[in-house]
Amino acid sequence: MTIIKKMVEAIEEELEGAKDYAEKYVECKAKEKMQKASRYKEMAEDELKHAMYVHEWAVREVEQISTVYTPPVEMMEKWDKAHKEYVEKVAWIKQMLNM
Repeated sequence: MTIIKKMVEAIEEELEGAKDYAEKYVECKAKEKMQKASRYKEMAEDELKHAMYVHEWAVREVEQISTVYTPPVEMMEKWDKAHKEYVEKVAWIKQMLNM
């Protein structure tokens, strides 16, 4: 399922951006550069929002495919792994943004 693969790649890209911005947020906050930290936090939250949108679309796509036929085990294993990583990364990024 090429569309699911592309969505997973898009999610990973958005989360990587969110992580980078969140790390910069923490760094600026530690240096008491609050205006800059605030912008980085905002940028990280935007990237998280984008990842969430694509994740929601991917979930719906997997559900729709599953109504038509049984997806291959390999595809579902990859999706389950990607979904688990998404949940873990989002939790970590949110934790950084709450510092």
